[in-house]
Amino acid sequence: MRILLQVLSWLCILLLPIVVTSAIVTTLFYDAGFYHAGETKYDVEATTGMSTMELDRVNQGIIRFFSSSESLPDALSQSGANPDVFKQKEILHMNDVRSLIQVISHIEFVSLLIVIAFIGTGLVAAPWGGRQAIARTLTLGALLTFLLVIITGVLSYTSFDQLFLTFHETVFQNNYWELDPRTDHLIQMFPFGFWYDAILTVALRVLLVTVALGASGVMLSRLERRRT
Repeated sequence: MRILLQVLSWLCILLLPIVVTSAIVTTLFYDAGFYHAGETKYDVEATTGMSTMELDRVNQGIIRFFSSSESLPDALSQSGANPDVFKQKEILHMNDVRSLIQVISHIEFVSLLIVIAFIGTGLVAAPWGGRQAIARTLTLGALLTFLLVIITGVLSYTSFDQLFLTFHETVFQNNYWELDPRTDHLIQMFPFGFWYDAILTVALRVLLVTVALGASGVMLSRLERRRT
């Protein structure tokens, strides 16, 4: 039992950054308020020629599209937005983005199941050091997550443009993401600065969750020491 706990513990230490980060990233994709705030900050109305109300409807259509199997024009139409806001190349890219979100969500779900299964096993196996294993996993998983966030933050601060470019070239096996800021509404609505802000938002939220998880691990570890 102790060996099983150790194996599951180290696996979950590696999975914890995935669970936390993927959950926060996917949540942001469905956050209309975040879209609205970014578009206001970067004066998207002036760039796109659309009013705030029109932009909000497009945002709702995008979120509906991400959470369904509808085509982007259909999702926009159902949300009260102009279904012809985006050109064909933009629609194709958004199809790729939705596929990526679905992959991230599946990875998040499987990873979360494994972590939950480990915690359940640890609670059942308390006499064999199960709670200590949970405490160690939360603490080390939080430390690993914190380290990865710091590395990502430094890379984003020093060379975000190159990081952004490399990400798209690696993840998307086509050129649909290469849009024209002069004519394509998608890149006008979500300019470069918007994605830089998104990375910072994800990093901050991950750090907050990581601190909470790490603190929980430390507290649980202390409680277990007192019991013994």
